[in-house]
Amino acid sequence: MLTHLAGPYVVGIDAGGTKTRCVVLTLGGALAGSGTGPGANPNSGGDTAGALTTALREAIGDLDRTHILTGVFGIAGAGSAGRPAAVAAARQAWQAVGLRGSPAVVTDIAVAFAAGTSEPKGIVVFSGTGAGAAVISDGTIVQRADGYGWLVGDEGSAVWLGKEAVRAALAAYDGRGSPTLLTDSVPRALLGATVVAEIDSERRRPRHPRALALAGAGPSSPGGSVLSQAATLSSGGGSPGAGGARGPDGGPGAMGGRLHLNGTGTAVLDPDAHGPPHGPRPQSADSAGPHGPPGAHGPPGAHGPPGRGSPAHPGPPGHAVVPAPAAHPEMTRTALNPRLAQAIIKEVYGRPPAALGRLGPVVAAAAAAGDPVARRITEEAAQWLLRDVDAVRPALSDPAAPVVMHGSVLREGPVADAVRTGLRDRFRAAPRCAGDGAVGAAGMALRRLGHALPG
Repeated sequence: MLTHLAGPYVVGIDAGGTKTRCVVLTLGGALAGSGTGPGANPNSGGDTAGALTTALREAIGDLDRTHILTGVFGIAGAGSAGRPAAVAAARQAWQAVGLRGSPAVVTDIAVAFAAGTSEPKGIVVFSGTGAGAAVISDGTIVQRADGYGWLVGDEGSAVWLGKEAVRAALAAYDGRGSPTLLTDSVPRALLGATVVAEIDSERRRPRHPRALALAGAGPSSPGGSVLSQAATLSSGGGSPGAGGARGPDGGPGAMGGRLHLNGTGTAVLDPDAHGPPHGPRPQSADSAGPHGPPGAHGPPGAHGPPGRGSPAHPGPPGHAVVPAPAAHPEMTRTALNPRLAQAIIKEVYGRPPAALGRLGPVVAAAAAAGDPVARRITEEAAQWLLRDVDAVRPALSDPAAPVVMHGSVLREGPVADAVRTGLRDRFRAAPRCAGDGAVGAAGMALRRLGHALPG
C-alpha cells in the first residue's frame, strides 16, 4: 500500500478460481494499493464474497475511502448463469469495507482482454483455472467458446492439465498407461516429497516370513524378487515358465544390458552396461518400487502415444524402457503400491477442483524434459485452445483487432508456445500477452470515468 499517493482512486479486481487480485489506482494510473485473496469462483469451490472482501480490504488499507470513486470487478463465473450471485457478492464486499455505492461487475474474461490492450474490441484466449476464448466489445462478451467450468469444460486449462496428469500417473501405476515421468512428479507435487518417501519406505519394509511364503517368494530364495527376474529377462535369460524374454513382435528380446530403476521408479535398460548391477539389490517381492511396474503400459494408441522405448518414441539415448506387455505377469501384480495411489486419490478428492491447477507446471516441466505422455497432454491442451479461437473468430468484425493471450498456462511453456504459433499463423500477427487482470479491471474503471490508463 502506497498511502502517499493522493486520490481520487479507482478499484480493479480480477477474481479467478484459485486467486483474487485487487489494485487501487489513482486517476493518473499510479498504483496506490494492492491485495490478494483466495479463489472466488463458486463453481470451483470458492467463497466469492469472502475472497473479494479479503483482497479489497488489503488493497485499500488506510486509504481514505471517501476518495474511491468506482470500481470494476471481473469475477469468474459471472456470466449470465452466475451473474446475480456475483453481483450480490461484489456489493457485499464493497459495503463490508465501508465503501459507498457498488462496483460494476463483469466476467474475468473481459478483464483478461483489458489486461492486454486498451482497444475496445478483439479476441482473448485464456487458460488459467478456466480456459476458453471470446470476442470482446467494450467489456461485453460478443461470443465465447468454453469457459464452462472444470466439470463440463475448460479443456486446456491448468485444472484440465492437472486432471490429465493424475489420470496418466494412475494409469501408469496400474498398467493401463505408458511409463511417464509424471509417476514421480505428480505424487511429489500433490503429497510432498516427505510423504512420498514415507509411503515408499513402508512399502520396502520386509514382510513377515509367513507372508512371503504365502506370496510364493521366500526371503532367501535366489532370484525370487521381481527385479532380479526382470534383470534376467532383460539380459536375454529365461524366466520360470516364460520361455525367455521376448521382443515386442514376439521374437527374442533384442536389447542387452543392465536393468535398473530410474528416478521415477520405472525399470529401464542401459544397453551400455553389461556387467552386474552396482551394489546389492533388494530381494523382496516389492523391490520394484512404488511407482508402477516396468513396461506396464497398454497398447500404443489406447492411451495417447506409444510409450518410451517404442519405435515412435525411442526415449533418451541409453535408456530404453522394457517393452510392454512384460513377459512376467507377476511384475504387473506386485509392483503397484496401492497406498501411493490411494494417497493421491484422497488428496485430489479432498480439495476443491481448482487445486489441481498446481499440477500445470508439473506437466509443462515433464513435457519440456521430453516425456511423451506429458507432451501429448500439452499438445492436446494447445489444440483445445486454438479450437476455441476458431469457434469465436467469425464473430470478430475487424480482422486487424488485437488478439490477447491471458492466464498462467499461456505465459510460458509448451502450451503457450504452441498457442502463440497457432495464433500467429491464423492472424498473421503476433498475439499480445496480458498483464495483471486486476490492472485491466482498474483500467476499465478509469475509461468509464473518461480517463485513459497510461501505456
